[in-house]
Amino acid sequence: MFRRLWAATAASNLSDGVSLAAAPLLAATITRDPALIAGIGVAQRAPWLFLAFVSGAFADRLDRRKVAQSANWIRAAAFAGLTAAVLGDVLSMPLLYAVFFAIGTAETLYDSVSAAWVPMLVGPEELTRANSRLQTTYVLCNEFAGPPVGGFLFAAAAAAPFALGTAGYLAAVALLALVPGTARGGEGPAAGPLTVRNVAGDIAVGARWYWSSPVLRAMSLLAAVGNAAFAASYGLLVLLAQDELGVSDEGYGVMLAAGAVGAVLGGLAAGRVGQRLAPGTLILLTSLLSAAATAGLGLAVGPVATVAFMALDGFVVLVLSVHMVTLRQRIVPNELMGRVTAVYRVVGLGSFAIGGIAGGAVAEAFGVPASFYAAGAAIALSSLLALPVLSNARLAGFGGPAGAGAAQAPADAAPVS
Repeated sequence: MFRRLWAATAASNLSDGVSLAAAPLLAATITRDPALIAGIGVAQRAPWLFLAFVSGAFADRLDRRKVAQSANWIRAAAFAGLTAAVLGDVLSMPLLYAVFFAIGTAETLYDSVSAAWVPMLVGPEELTRANSRLQTTYVLCNEFAGPPVGGFLFAAAAAAPFALGTAGYLAAVALLALVPGTARGGEGPAAGPLTVRNVAGDIAVGARWYWSSPVLRAMSLLAAVGNAAFAASYGLLVLLAQDELGVSDEGYGVMLAAGAVGAVLGGLAAGRVGQRLAPGTLILLTSLLSAAATAGLGLAVGPVATVAFMALDGFVVLVLSVHMVTLRQRIVPNELMGRVTAVYRVVGLGSFAIGGIAGGAVAEAFGVPASFYAAGAAIALSSLLALPVLSNARLAGFGGPAGAGAAQAPADAAPVS
């Protein structure tokens, strides 16, 4: 059954990847204003700040298959409308913003559901492998296959990539119909009344559960700092490549591909790495290696070394991501997974804007390489601050079935009444 969810996720991620290249190309046919074009990304991420909590509550209250299918219906309708607008020559920037706001809204629903769905489709011993497959598929579809396909199709016909995207989302709807529907609840611990009479109350329950778990707070700290560091450093990578390394546009593309290659290899190796390292050691080691690789990029010693640092960073970040997702699934009762995931994602994604602003300020004051040094230092510091909470001894109680951690580790069991 998991393979059907996996295939549906691949289909929808390929549609997402196609739009990564096609959307800015389409916007550039309307305006050359960089701020207006960048606004597409803002419109797509905005729902995570405004609607994620509601989406998480819906993911826990409703049949998860129907929620996931509804999310893909929304995305298919949005891309179908955009395809029609391109063909009818009635395209505008407000329409693009509306389409990608709808896409982002659907993502909050789908991501909240899938986080809770996976532990119900695979056994506890298969969680890491399942998450590894999903994370690797995300990189392959969003960073490898999708953007080149989107660029090629756009060159052939401006509407083509969005027509393909519509088909991908519809394929995901069909595949999800083959996955068993699961109403809220699962095999998590009996931790008290997890769902109340209204959505606002449900959101409050999830937020209290998240805040009362030191392990979850420490994990989200690492995620938030990592995302902020990524925005602060990789957002300026093109300037580092052109001004410090003197690479061509083609060389810059190779640099980006190196990070994606490392991430794919990390996703494939995550299970084996987890078998050899205790969870606390794995989190600390991968975080410190990411910090070193990020700071190493700032050295700009040469294109080859930069590519190596990017590949290393991609590798360790994917390994870390797979195990953090798995650990969260083992800590949180399945009935609460949508709401807690929503809180977790808001904390993590909200840091992108802070990191981007901070990175730009540091680069303007001290030079572009300094933003990479600062980002690496922030990752290292956060991993050391989280070490007492994310220690091997503390995490040993979360190695059992998904959700069992809440029952095994009272210090992390949140009051949910």
